[in-house]
Amino acid sequence: MTEVLTPPSFVGALGIDLWIEDDRAHGRVEILPSFLKPGTDRVRLGVLATLVDMCAGSPAHAVINPTIDLRVTLLERAPASGVIELVCHPVKVGRTLFVGETLLHTGDAARPFARSVCTFMNRALPEASLMRNGMPLLPLGAPSYDESLLLREPVPGTYEMDNHEAVRNGPAGTVQGGAQALLAELAGERALPDDLEHEFVDLEIRYLNRVRTGPVVATGEVVPGLLAGVCVRVPIIEPAPDGRIVSLTTLLGRPVR
Repeated sequence: MTEVLTPPSFVGALGIDLWIEDDRAHGRVEILPSFLKPGTDRVRLGVLATLVDMCAGSPAHAVINPTIDLRVTLLERAPASGVIELVCHPVKVGRTLFVGETLLHTGDAARPFARSVCTFMNRALPEASLMRNGMPLLPLGAPSYDESLLLREPVPGTYEMDNHEAVRNGPAGTVQGGAQALLAELAGERALPDDLEHEFVDLEIRYLNRVRTGPVVATGEVVPGLLAGVCVRVPIIEPAPDGRIVSLTTLLGRPVR
């Protein structure tokens, strides 16, 4: 008998549970070693953004899509192990747009370690409603989320990524929003000078166009400023056929303590 191999999945490997309670979307996930920046005890902002995208995109009235923008801000250091819980409060439920505010915590919703605000097109995806009944844990296909992107660096400072099976957003065909956020985070780090040891504490991404075929490229650019910390701008571009921008990310960093 031929063994059927389960393809890798950027989203499916999270192992997140989603449910509705008191008209709010909730999520719960156990922190896996793959969530961490390799060699550190820090959960990737791109992984937190993916968790938020999943939870906030599953409000009480429907599972909705696509994401228009998403911002996640650390209020204190994220846990390196244990459980992350999420609760999304609907801020606006309009005919066209849904805006949700999501708090991430470790068991006490009054003491969040991160906060997110994101906007979705309020367009129901009936076929995705099964997510609330529990999704099977799927393989990531790599030791870490960083490695799951299968990045290339054709020129120093620029990352290139195919629209491969693990990061593809199902029938829509584009690259999953959380994978774009993580790609931007990695490209942002690559833009920092070697002697500038910072960690990103704020990530804001705006989704502007779908990926038609790929690959996409991302290059970070440090934005000059006089305040403490560092700001990096990362556009993700699909070069062919017309070089259009897919998403634009802004990252804010602080010195590593």
